Amino acid sequence: MNIDEHLTTHAILERLGRESASDYEASVMRAVLLEQYAGRDMDSLSEPEWLRAFGEMNLRKTTGWIKDEPDDVKQP
Repeated sequence: MNIDEHLTTHAILERLGRESASDYEASVMRAVLLEQYAGRDMDSLSEPEWLRAFGEMNLRKTTGWIKDEPDDVKQP
């Protein structure tokens, strides 16, 4: 599948592995692929290119379990 504005998260989930990736991770990976490899065929990415994009996706995604402050703390 070509990496362009028509790239679906379904195609990315197939490559990431449906059992190990979420829809959210696929959407973040889609954004990374569009930035780094637009115009390329997703199947043409080498293993190092894919792993670089995967690492960037992991840096960008937020899990929601790490917060700077608890929800119930109010600033003076």
